[in-house]
Amino acid sequence: MDTMSVNGKAFAVIKLLGKGKGGYSYLVSDGEHNYVLKQIHHEPCSYYTFGNKIQSELNDYERLKMQGSDCRSLLTAM
Repeated sequence: MDTMSVNGKAFAVIKLLGKGKGGYSYLVSDGEHNYVLKQIHHEPCSYYTFGNKIQSELNDYERLKMQGSDCRSLLTAM
């Protein structure tokens, strides 16, 4: 099983959930809990102009929380 590391903490990759215009989303586990890990990519997208992808993700996360979505805590943004 592949692993990904975030701030020195290893996560086992369970599966790729999907690929969007800004990144890949993986279902990962730390052995106790499952998380969605979003890996930002810098691949060109002919139909979309990107600003700051990290800030855009943070804004979307806050928007979901404000709407009452069951979002778990954001672990980190790098």
